[in-house]
Amino acid sequence: MNFRDLSWGALCFYYRSAGDRKYCRIMGDESQFITRLRRAPQDITPEEFEQKVILDHVNIESYDVLIGHRLADRLIEKIVELHPHSSVLENVSLLDCDFQNAEIAESVGRIYSSLCSVEGLWTTGVSKIAHLLNDRLLAPLNLDMSSHFQLVDGGPGHMQWLAILQQNAKEVANDFRARGLPGTPEEFLSNKLGYSQRGCRKSLVKYLDEYFWLRFGDNLPVPPPWIPDAYQLVTS
Repeated sequence: MNFRDLSWGALCFYYRSAGDRKYCRIMGDESQFITRLRRAPQDITPEEFEQKVILDHVNIESYDVLIGHRLADRLIEKIVELHPHSSVLENVSLLDCDFQNAEIAESVGRIYSSLCSVEGLWTTGVSKIAHLLNDRLLAPLNLDMSSHFQLVDGGPGHMQWLAILQQNAKEVANDFRARGLPGTPEEFLSNKLGYSQRGCRKSLVKYLDEYFWLRFGDNLPVPPPWIPDAYQLVTS
């Protein structure tokens, strides 16, 4: 993948998601929720987690699942248990992650497998919650992308997905540097699309997710098959 294709994915997803307001709300600077979730998850109440993560971010609407499985309570318990593992990964990004490192591989695998064990949570929900714990490393994954890449169900599939994304991330980063652009791909796109001004600096992982969501979730070509030419539109 090159930076141009990633940029088209980011631009198209911006309009598809109406500015990705829900994501920016939970990840933005104005909310300390993510900081507390990552560093002191025991301070998050099940009620707050249910509203901000399960209903607004993961978007689970089945009250049978929410109440019958005590989903918010069980997830908070899991995240508290996983805190030693998520802390190990706090400063690790997809670009610099060494999956051959036993400690890192164990922590990543433990996060996914533990969240997958929570009844009532599907692949997409598991990956979205993991993403909140480290948005620079842990990537969202939906069923369409999992099917396209023939990923193994459960935790192993998420690990396979990270390996695929890491290769694409390296290609994008190398292409970005070759173009002589300032900063990093994610900083550049966040500034150009106005996310930074709203206190939400998206990660390279998130932009890769948006690209693949459009390609294999919506089955749309990226870049688009036709792009308006400003000169032709003005002179015609």
